[in-house]
Amino acid sequence: MINTYNLFATPVTHAKMPLTYSTHKKIISFVENNYNEDELRSIVNGFQFHGDFDGKEELDSNLNTFLENILKLKICHSWLNVLGNDSYNKPHYHTGNSTISYSGVYYLSAQNNNINFAKDGEVFELRPILFDLLIFPYDLLHYVLPEKRNEKRICYSFNLININEGE
Repeated sequence: MINTYNLFATPVTHAKMPLTYSTHKKIISFVENNYNEDELRSIVNGFQFHGDFDGKEELDSNLNTFLENILKLKICHSWLNVLGNDSYNKPHYHTGNSTISYSGVYYLSAQNNNINFAKDGEVFELRPILFDLLIFPYDLLHYVLPEKRNEKRICYSFNLININEGE
C-alpha cells in the first residue's frame, strides 16, 4: 500500500517496504556496536553515520529497486540517523548538488518519534513505524522533537535524483 499526502500542496509519499531479517539484523548490530552520541549537522545528542556499514549495500539495492520502479528515482547520498533518549533533529531541509529532487527516510526501528513537516506557518506530523518509507521534496523543512525512549530510533535518510539524471 502506498499513500500520498498533499501537505500544503506538497506531496509526501508514505509507503511500506519490508527488509530481510538478515539485512535488518546487520544494520541494528552496526548501530549497537558504533553508537556514540554527538551533535552532527541536524542531529542533537544522537548518532549520524555517513560512511559504509554492514547491510548498506543490500539496503541500497532494495530501496533503489523500489524507488526506480515506482517513482523513477534513485539514491545519490545516504546516511544512518539514530536518536536515543531525548535526542532530536533540528529543523532542516536537505541540500546538495543541483540534481537532487527529493529526500527520503526509511525507518528501521519500531519505536519512532513523529516527523514534523513545516511550510507557510503550518505543521503536519506523521508517526512512522518499522519499514515505513517517506519521500518528500528535498527543500521541505522537517524536524523531530525530543522524546523519552528506551529504544533507539533508527532510520536511513537519503537524497534522491531522477533515474534519467546524468544520462
